[in-house]
Amino acid sequence: MRAVRFERYGDSDVLEIRTVPVPQPGRDEVLVRVHASGLNPKDPIVRQGSLRLITGRKFPRGTGYDFSGQVVAPGARVSDLARGDRVWGFLDGFRGGAAAEYAAIPRAWLEPMPERLGWIEGAALPLVGATALQGLRDVGRVNSGDRVLIKGASGGVGSAAIQIAKARGAHVTALASGEGLDHCRALGADAVVDYRLTAPTALGDRFDVFFDCVGQSPYRAYRRLFRRGGRWVTIAPEPTVYALTPISRVLAPVLGGPVLGYVRVTPRRADLVELARLVDRGLLRMPVTAMYPLEQIRTAHDLVAARHGRGKRVVVISPEALRERDAGNEAVELS
Repeated sequence: MRAVRFERYGDSDVLEIRTVPVPQPGRDEVLVRVHASGLNPKDPIVRQGSLRLITGRKFPRGTGYDFSGQVVAPGARVSDLARGDRVWGFLDGFRGGAAAEYAAIPRAWLEPMPERLGWIEGAALPLVGATALQGLRDVGRVNSGDRVLIKGASGGVGSAAIQIAKARGAHVTALASGEGLDHCRALGADAVVDYRLTAPTALGDRFDVFFDCVGQSPYRAYRRLFRRGGRWVTIAPEPTVYALTPISRVLAPVLGGPVLGYVRVTPRRADLVELARLVDRGLLRMPVTAMYPLEQIRTAHDLVAARHGRGKRVVVISPEALRERDAGNEAVELS
């Protein structure tokens, strides 16, 4: 099979498409024929070696985390999936490997994919959707009537967060810029603010939940935006937020600031089922703004690393997914 591998940390030039053996699934794994793989900021961050103290120096490594595909062979202890079943999910940790024609994936990390999704959108949603769901529901405890401020709202996690917060009955204010403003409106945001023109202190509102989908938001700039009992949720805390998180539940009632928390997303079958339910009800979709064949993986990594764009970018792998791409979607910029 063809698979993307790299032998050392570095820029996108370290990525190579190699011919490697098709993996054999373990007893609790499923061999999946991958049709498409979503691209996330995590991919170039790991490849560059920015997390090498966590990821270590074991090579070769794969890239790509979320995926859509079909079951080729279930492991010996997997009895609820059969050959040909359509599945989606994402890989836990930092090993990667979904940017390949086949992958052996633990049963706990995948679920049947919603029928209304094609291969491309199905690969775009799992990781960002689970991040938004776990951040808003588990850390932010978003409920009906809450006022939610989302920073980085036009990206993958932000796009999912707008819709999931709305599905939970919240009022959503989205921080974005440029074409991202209309993108956020189309996804259902109640208010859209250009962060380049409006400082946090000038928002003129107070929020129950601040969901930072970019990371590194300075504590001083946002701490006064909260209603009493407010919750600050981030996917990448800056040092002050990280340091204050363990004691913020004690300090918040005394100092009037928010309770701080951050998301460590993990694959959960129940969450993939919940995302599928939202998709089936028409409450969640993931706009795909660019698609790349496997041969353009270096270009794809570079553009994702630049952190520009709306929605998600996807690597298209199988002939079936390539035909879906070529069928055309005027809203999608083909790369």
